[in-house]
Amino acid sequence: MTTATTAAHVTDRSQRRIAPADAADMLARWRSGALPTLALFDVRDARSYAQGHVEGAEHLSDAGFPAAARRLTKDTPVLIYCYHGNASRTWAQTFADFRFAEVWSVDGGYDALAAAITPLAGQGHAPCRAEAAGASLVAFLVEYGFDLDDLDAPRAHGLTPLMRAALVGRADLVDELVQLGVSVARRNMDGNNALWLACVGGSADAVCHLVAAGIDVDNRNDMGATCLMYCASAGKADTLALLLECGADPLLTNFDDARAADLAATRECLKLLRHTAR
Repeated sequence: MTTATTAAHVTDRSQRRIAPADAADMLARWRSGALPTLALFDVRDARSYAQGHVEGAEHLSDAGFPAAARRLTKDTPVLIYCYHGNASRTWAQTFADFRFAEVWSVDGGYDALAAAITPLAGQGHAPCRAEAAGASLVAFLVEYGFDLDDLDAPRAHGLTPLMRAALVGRADLVDELVQLGVSVARRNMDGNNALWLACVGGSADAVCHLVAAGIDVDNRNDMGATCLMYCASAGKADTLALLLECGADPLLTNFDDARAADLAATRECLKLLRHTAR
């Protein structure tokens, strides 16, 4: 991957570089509660920070680093931006040297990140409520402690009601939630959407409902993995075949440059993906 200062098209985990769009999504998940914790640092000069910075960002300098490093737990995701994406890479390496497990430098710096955040900020809408929900759905929402006044609000592990319904194989509730207008674009703390949870739950009907609702079948999580890769690695041949029928791309690679075919755990899965093997 190029080391130019322009924004990268994709996130590169090996170099701790994150594309502005992925960084903006990470911030959106943090602000919604799907991602429980995040440290956001602005490493530009103090004057630039004072003139304008990303909401929630903390100014960080050499003098302030020791205190910041002591305050944060090592499993706190750290997101860093500078002017163009160069100095932030040095800072990312510094945090990594102090054994922080997940550290990202935003490619393109402040301007690129701010530009990526703007479209997401414009996607806000009135919360989807449970006023028209059936008795079964209401009971489900209460059982898992979801907010009846916001059906997109996440709970444990960043799961929304749609994700939880998909995970437990309740295709009827998935369909009802979609009809009520919940977002199929939400992602949990690991960057997975509801389709991943439907694949884990093994409900073909839930998968079909979500695909029909326009969910991203090629969503890549925070490790760069897609639903197709998960199904291949878990030996879920039936669901793998269904995803292929729904248009999932078998040529995508994760952050380790592996395709779904490279991850196939069974001969049946490999057979379905044999045309993509390298």
